[in-house]
Amino acid sequence: MRNLIDRLGDEFNGYSKAQRLIANYILENYDKAAFMTAAKIAAATGASESTVVRFAAELGYDGYPAMQRDLQEIIKNKLTATQRIAVAKERMQGNTLGAVLRADADSIIDAMARVDEEQFNKVCECILSAKNIYLMGVRASSALAQFLGFYLNLMFPNVHIISTISVSEVFEEIIRVSEEDVFIGISFPRYSKRTLKAMKYANSRNAKVVAITDNENAPLCRYSDFNLTVRSGMVSFADSLAAPLSLINALIAELSMKKEKEVVEMLSGLENIWDEYDVYEKSGNE
Repeated sequence: MRNLIDRLGDEFNGYSKAQRLIANYILENYDKAAFMTAAKIAAATGASESTVVRFAAELGYDGYPAMQRDLQEIIKNKLTATQRIAVAKERMQGNTLGAVLRADADSIIDAMARVDEEQFNKVCECILSAKNIYLMGVRASSALAQFLGFYLNLMFPNVHIISTISVSEVFEEIIRVSEEDVFIGISFPRYSKRTLKAMKYANSRNAKVVAITDNENAPLCRYSDFNLTVRSGMVSFADSLAAPLSLINALIAELSMKKEKEVVEMLSGLENIWDEYDVYEKSGNE
């Protein structure tokens, strides 16, 4: 499936003069254009605002905001770290705290509409029935993998968190993956080649493969049986992972309810161990 940037390049000669101005501006300034209103695109190209809006409709979008969101998703894997900082500075306009918190809240609301509940339930069933659970996320996504892995380890005896930085060592850790296992790969723009290669191998071994990523056209989905997709945000050169983390929290909650009896027994035992070995600091009034 071709993305917007590919389409603008491939179909360029078939556009009207005004449309070519818009398309050319987007192609040459995609990092800025993705966060510009229709009015600003019009001012930058000399076209009218109504022409920009009609162009988005002719490309098959419900409106200009839909085209803008699509472009934002596409460029997240294209922008360098330096470009991300420049784009973020223009978007924040001095109100960093408010802008980031609003963006995170919006991304979680968007996730409620985007996550396929049927896929979500199937992923839970795969995890519950798996002989071994393999989990991999690197770079920024490693925080998500570690968080999910921490709680899966409390519920299951067979969790393997792949955290090595060497490609060869990754395959050494997953060499025994089989059709009885589930492999969960987590990656958001910019996508990790290591995670993708590991998912490809798990797929070739007939394991159930789950992708937690930002859209159905992401590279991870080439090798997955089930996809859980939520948008990641772009905050300066760092990614906002509020929505992915919320999704992972939902997975943990659902699995804990499915295994409620075992989880309660395990946590009761752990509470005694934590008290005995003084794991947690006591509150001030204890």
